[in-house]
Amino acid sequence: MKENSFVIGLDLGGTKVEACLMDSNRKIYTRERTLVNCDEGLDNVINTIAGLIKATADGKPYAAVGMGTPGTYIVEEDKIYGSPNSRVYETPGFIRRLKEVLGVPVLVENDANCLALAEFFASCEGKYRYVLGVIMGTGFGTGLILDNKLYRGARGGAGEIGHTTIVYNGRLCGCGRKGCVEAYLSGSSLTRQYREMSGEKLDVPEIYSLYLKGDSHAVQLFTESFKILGDVLSGVVNALDLEAIILGGGVSNIPEWYKKENVPYYMKKALFGIPRGEIPLIKAKLGDSAGVAGAAYLALRELGIMSF
Repeated sequence: MKENSFVIGLDLGGTKVEACLMDSNRKIYTRERTLVNCDEGLDNVINTIAGLIKATADGKPYAAVGMGTPGTYIVEEDKIYGSPNSRVYETPGFIRRLKEVLGVPVLVENDANCLALAEFFASCEGKYRYVLGVIMGTGFGTGLILDNKLYRGARGGAGEIGHTTIVYNGRLCGCGRKGCVEAYLSGSSLTRQYREMSGEKLDVPEIYSLYLKGDSHAVQLFTESFKILGDVLSGVVNALDLEAIILGGGVSNIPEWYKKENVPYYMKKALFGIPRGEIPLIKAKLGDSAGVAGAAYLALRELGIMSF
């Protein structure tokens, strides 16, 4: 790959799609985002992606596209599974059609895996080898770096911690099951829970603002969420012997998660077995756009530039 060659990173979300142009040294030149309306069908999604990539490339040639998506892509079936908040992405043939439009290799990975990759290289490489990356946004996604390698499992579906049951017969999740982590800790679920408590439909930043003012419903919601998140994360640490946890996604921007008396306190209480020091809870260094950088890394790996 030539020094001035480029790749595209793409982060396909439930309400927006974001792209970046990256060179072989992992330098990002441009970043663009736009809304995507899944209700208008697959053709609209593909046209939105193609238009965004064209704008992001700004006339520069790119050798490959890495794309982070909700759910897990099975290459043999050319189908994405596990995207309950954006069903159109599960349309068979979606990725094949996108490759035909773009005319370059398209590498697909779960969006939480992309975030985990980006944040691992940004703040953990050389310091921690066993890391969990978490996206707290529309959903609750996770990606695993084990022994410095992206861990995908037998078919690429490892790390779906957001859809493990934490409350038997609990809240209904978007996946159709009850009691999932995502039904309690995603941005959409926090909004729903606050509405049930207060009758008001507010987004998470608005609820957090009320929390700071002492609103009883907001205080109750976040206090319960601190404990739930601490218990969930400690369970993963216990199972996989992790060294660090990274929180990303829009909901992760709330400072209260990281305060020692909140999530870290409940994590420490629930850790089991061998003596452990503090398990650092790291705020995503690259912000809520980390996934787009991790997606670009997929393209760089395809070209032999990176290894993970």
